[in-house]
Amino acid sequence: MISVQEHYTNHQYHELVDSEMLQYDIRSENSIFFEVDGPYQAMILPASKEEGKKLKKRYAVFNFDGSLAELKVFASCLLF
Repeated sequence: MISVQEHYTNHQYHELVDSEMLQYDIRSENSIFFEVDGPYQAMILPASKEEGKKLKKRYAVFNFDGSLAELKVFASCLLF
């Protein structure tokens, strides 16, 4: 079983704690940041159906009134 925490954590974050002695704390971080260009109610991201399989960029963003603000999907992802 592949663990996201085990395989995708960056262990190279250095934070300066003492500028005179040039001492750094090293920490690990596993995070994803999203930049959304407006106040929205929700952003929906799909999960992979298979472990270890990467997803193409797909998402839906909804306004506060429930209307669809933005949709990114590839034609191969659409179900008819």
